[in-house]
Amino acid sequence: MLDKFIPKNFFYFLDLIRFNKPIGFLLLMWPCWFGLAYSNKSYNDLFYLYILFFLGSFLMRSAGCIVNDLIDIKIDSKITRTYNRPLASKKINILNALIFLFVLLLLSFAILIQFSVLTIIIGLLSVPIIVLYPLMKRITYWPQLVLGIIFSWGVLITSFELYGGIKLDYFLLYLACIFWTLSYDTIYAYQDRNDDISNNVKSTAVLFGEKGKLFVRFSYFCMLSIISYLSWKSSENLASLGVIIVILIGINIIINKWQPHSTESSNYYFRQNNLLGGVIFLYLLFF
Repeated sequence: MLDKFIPKNFFYFLDLIRFNKPIGFLLLMWPCWFGLAYSNKSYNDLFYLYILFFLGSFLMRSAGCIVNDLIDIKIDSKITRTYNRPLASKKINILNALIFLFVLLLLSFAILIQFSVLTIIIGLLSVPIIVLYPLMKRITYWPQLVLGIIFSWGVLITSFELYGGIKLDYFLLYLACIFWTLSYDTIYAYQDRNDDISNNVKSTAVLFGEKGKLFVRFSYFCMLSIISYLSWKSSENLASLGVIIVILIGINIIINKWQPHSTESSNYYFRQNNLLGGVIFLYLLFF
């Protein structure tokens, strides 16, 4: 019904920022919320920061999608999963995409300046990495590692905002989130593995091939090992270790069911990481 009153271009812009795929910004948000939950500060004291990180994650992920699509126009047009994206299919021209990107960056900066000066500087330091990320698939088999550095940046921002610097615990939490990104984005990359090989695009999926499940298991294990250590260090609660073991068992069951050669299977089990993010958040909040 609303389609009759809303210009078609409006929906193309929503497609450009993956509005119908919120998991992207949620996976960017969770590390920020992990950092807040781990602080053991009152939820009421941190409520404003939770909101800022929610909005900031949505805006920055949206901007990141546009940067990615601008750089990958030619590649996206050759990949089965991405050939119909608004820029690759020329439903939106480059100038309009740049204008939209500028607006999103302005709004993102409006969120960023709500933080301390030091936190603002740390936030701005992530911008060059965001711009470089789409280029990594052309030069290294580890673009997932670069994505992990970016998507986990919120942990560092949280540490600087709450404590004025990087605490060791938060650096370890940052590493845990990088391992998590390596896990779920490797699963995600298997959707495009055949097309990537044909177009000389690199990824951990291309690198590990049939050994992908082993690498994903290893990365998840490293993530949960670090988080369980941090929880034990702060609370010495045996129950927290039991919860981690249950989570590990659940992840192992999921990986056993995942079929790397199936696009549908890879997409489905990639999306389950949003649920895992929620579980880890509650774990850090209560343990």
